[in-house]
Amino acid sequence: MYHRLGSGQLAEREPGEHLYTVAPEDFEAQLETLKSGACSPCDVSAIRHSGSGSRNPVAITFDDGNASDHSVALPALARRGLPAAFFVTPAWVGSPGFMDWPAIRELADAGMTIGAHGLEHVPLSSLSEDELRRQLAEARRAIEARIARPVEWLALPGGFGGSREVVAAREVGFRNVLGSVPRLARSGASDEPIPRFSVRQGQSLASFRALVEQRRATRLRYWLRHVVIGQMRALLGSRGHARLREAWLKLTPP
Repeated sequence: MYHRLGSGQLAEREPGEHLYTVAPEDFEAQLETLKSGACSPCDVSAIRHSGSGSRNPVAITFDDGNASDHSVALPALARRGLPAAFFVTPAWVGSPGFMDWPAIRELADAGMTIGAHGLEHVPLSSLSEDELRRQLAEARRAIEARIARPVEWLALPGGFGGSREVVAAREVGFRNVLGSVPRLARSGASDEPIPRFSVRQGQSLASFRALVEQRRATRLRYWLRHVVIGQMRALLGSRGHARLREAWLKLTPP
């Protein structure tokens, strides 16, 4: 799971965003690792399929719809023939630092998967049943109207949500839902979001390779960090959690 690609002093649009901003040269090196045989890069649609025989299948995804998805990620992926999925928030499209609709259509025309990242990037778990379905349906319709292709994938904004959100998403036409819990995806259908591992700023290539090779110790470190951050959120609320989360991530290596 990637977010923004860039380096230097970039505008901080939400707390801790810089921690998930990957330098373009690091991204290029990570793509080379994916191509080196450390794993089997695949389209996101193959992640739930079993019996493919692929070794360590890995899908590349991007959240938020940053302008760097088009200017940096697309050329780097195209040079290597790698697929990826891009999840956009319609309310942010065309805002400073985010893609506009022509850029998103270019991604779709290049064979990339385009999905929704909510309508306004609000935590879906905080919404009533009616508002949840409204926002999901409107996000899907808005993107489909602009790219003239079915939109079947949803990534939960902020990773907030579970089986309730998966069921609601399927009721309005999404086939699959991605979350941000760091664990391996299981084959077959499920009412739980498909898990993902985030790629962070300054992540060493050795750490990245250990992740895509699915080494147990690396997965355990991701999981323990996820548990600690979740407990901080429950104890401190959103504001206190945001401050301590940033401090915790700075102290713990990717």
